[in-house]
Amino acid sequence: MKRSTIFGILVVAIIGVTIFNFLTVGENSEEYIARIEEDREGKNRFMIGGNSPLLDEDKRQFSGLKFFEVKPEFKVRARLKPAASRQPVFIPTTTGEQRRYIPFGYAEFELLGKPQRLLIYQDWEERDSNKLSLMFADETSGLSTYGGGRYLELRRDSDKAITIDFNQAYNPFCHFNEEFSCPIPPRENIMSIPIEAGEKLYKEL
Repeated sequence: MKRSTIFGILVVAIIGVTIFNFLTVGENSEEYIARIEEDREGKNRFMIGGNSPLLDEDKRQFSGLKFFEVKPEFKVRARLKPAASRQPVFIPTTTGEQRRYIPFGYAEFELLGKPQRLLIYQDWEERDSNKLSLMFADETSGLSTYGGGRYLELRRDSDKAITIDFNQAYNPFCHFNEEFSCPIPPRENIMSIPIEAGEKLYKEL
């Protein structure tokens, strides 16, 4: 399942998101776009490194991840409403396993003119309550993006607010290598709009 590797990568991702959110305060759109594009270049470098999920053959043929154009309107600030219960739940994965998460709260916001409500989770093994996860699917899933959905690592802005930047949505490792076990987005997080932001399909499965 390579859980330790995934955990390590997520820690790096969370730190990167934290620094990103700090540095982008007061940035204009051009600066924001440039920073996202720089982050994407870093992801491409990671994909050919030692911790990459790619198989060796795929590394040799790797020509870069595919992304939607950066669109600042897909970075939203959401209201954070606590979940009715924070009892742990099991979320099925792509390999048929069960991964334990804690329902943390609902992010409520408007995007593309429609109200949205997504369930945010905390990993059962995560002890920092500010480190949260969003697993979602949308109308691009299985078409221009991975059919199993995409992920975002988040941090709360406050007890009542959280920023969700879909431009940083990424494919789970199982899209690149079926040996990885990836949580499947819950029904609550299947969005009825196209999220044409973030990472696209890398390869057909």
